[in-house]
This record gives sequence, C-alpha cells and structure tokens, in this order.
Amino acid sequence: MKKVNIIIFFCILAMLTSLYLIYVHYSITSSFCDISNAVSCDIVNKSPYSELFGIPVSFLSFLMFSFILLISVYIKQDREFSGFNRKELINIIFYLMVFSLLFALYLVYIELFVLYSTCILCVLLDIIIIIIFIMVIKLRKTD
Repeated sequence: MKKVNIIIFFCILAMLTSLYLIYVHYSITSSFCDISNAVSCDIVNKSPYSELFGIPVSFLSFLMFSFILLISVYIKQDREFSGFNRKELINIIFYLMVFSLLFALYLVYIELFVLYSTCILCVLLDIIIIIIFIMVIKLRKTD
C-alpha cells in the first residue's frame, strides 16, 4: 500500500503543478519561475511546442495524472474499475508512464536544443513521472 500512497501523493502534486502551468500558458503576466532566458517557464510554456493539436500539454498532463489518481484509489481499495482488476490497472499506469517518460524526453530535448530554455515546473513534472514509473514497476513486481 505504501507504493500506491506515494503514487497518489505525486499525482496530486503533478495535478497542482499542471494546473499552475495551464494558468501560466494563458496568462499575460510572468510566472514566478521566469528567472532568465535560460530558465523560464514562460518561454517554454508559451512556445508552439507547449500545445498538442491546439491543447496545452499541461492540460493533457492534468488529465493523465487525474486518471492515474483515480485508478490508484481503486488499486488501493483493491477494487475493479470498469472491469479491470488490480493487476490490469497497475499495467495501465505502467504503460501510461512509459508513454509519459518518452514524451517527457522529447520535451526535454525541445527545451534544451530548440528553445534553449528550461521550465523548472516542467522538470518537476519529469521527476514526478520518473518517481511514479519506479513505484509502478515495484508494484508490478509485488503483485
């Protein structure tokens, strides 16, 4: 259960971070993490790469972490969700994290080699993805 609680905690943190990034995406004022050209949430979060099919990546992040939070609550309670049992739900989170990790690597590449600017809150989300990925790997081994 401890691993699931860690996943739940980091999902909530990721959701709050994503909500702030959504706000920054649409805001006309600077964010607190707009430190310089090299470290700027504004440059990254308002670039053309911050949207996928016109939808802010931060909004997609919020939806994904909300879904993982929901699934994690069902895993914690050892209940089925939409016909999926505990093991299948853990696998869903695993595959979402694999995709998220690959997409995060792409976005890190964009930050470093295209935009030449890093978003601190985006890095926080990348770290959260890694933590949840590690926790779900450990869950898969114990189930």
